[in-house]
Amino acid sequence: MNKVNWTVVVVTVIIALFVLMVGASLLGGWGYGNYGYGGWGMMGPWMMGGMFFMLLIPSGFLVLTVLGIAWLVRAISGGTNPAAPAHPCPSCGRGVQTDWRNCPYCGAPLT
Repeated sequence: MNKVNWTVVVVTVIIALFVLMVGASLLGGWGYGNYGYGGWGMMGPWMMGGMFFMLLIPSGFLVLTVLGIAWLVRAISGGTNPAAPAHPCPSCGRGVQTDWRNCPYCGAPLT
């Protein structure tokens, strides 16, 4: 299954919104009357662009918060392999792993 490259998705969306904003400013706005600003009323197209970028700050904060929570939940819930079950050493009785050759506590051979 293909994984989504979220960096590419976010950059593409930001570029698309910027192109839409610039295109709307070049076409004369959204019809608020002509007050000498190309159809934008008292707010010129650059002020609308500034307002657009001001909205990026809280929305970016919201996106980063959601991504941080998702990362935290993912890190806590899974991804850890359980430790190999410990077997008792025949000499001292302490727990040892099955792939060890000698007991690290008493030095007895584990065969």
